[in-house]
Amino acid sequence: MVSTRNANAMAEVIYYLKGIRAEDVEKIPKKFMNYLYENASKEYQCDFDYYKPLNELELLEETREIIGMICYNYWCTTEIQKQEYLKHLKENELLYQKQMREKYNPDDIFKNKKENTQEIVKEEKSLIEVPKQKWYKKIILFLKNIFKVEEKK
Repeated sequence: MVSTRNANAMAEVIYYLKGIRAEDVEKIPKKFMNYLYENASKEYQCDFDYYKPLNELELLEETREIIGMICYNYWCTTEIQKQEYLKHLKENELLYQKQMREKYNPDDIFKNKKENTQEIVKEEKSLIEVPKQKWYKKIILFLKNIFKVEEKK
């Protein structure tokens, strides 16, 4: 029994294989194709454009992995093609890691944190200006407050 996500991925692979050349599909062993058909989700609806390149299609990650495995094992016929395919995968992974490093930059995590805390400290140091009152107004307010407290009692 396969997981729902894997069953959906197998359904996407089958749908993808219907859109490519028949000679490429024939390179895939019948036993593997039967496995895909038996375990593919019957309810999952695939709908993507065959005219778009594979990298532009919105596929599940598992689907991409299965197609990659098919490409490596069945469509790359010579050892040179397999090495080129692995080299291409490695370049893509390095590019992806570089993009993630630029986006999240683990070297500057603490540096940015220090800058943020300095901004907060600067904000806290700013004081609110209190208007100055004359000394006799302070006494009058004090007396008013005393009498109001006594009236409430």
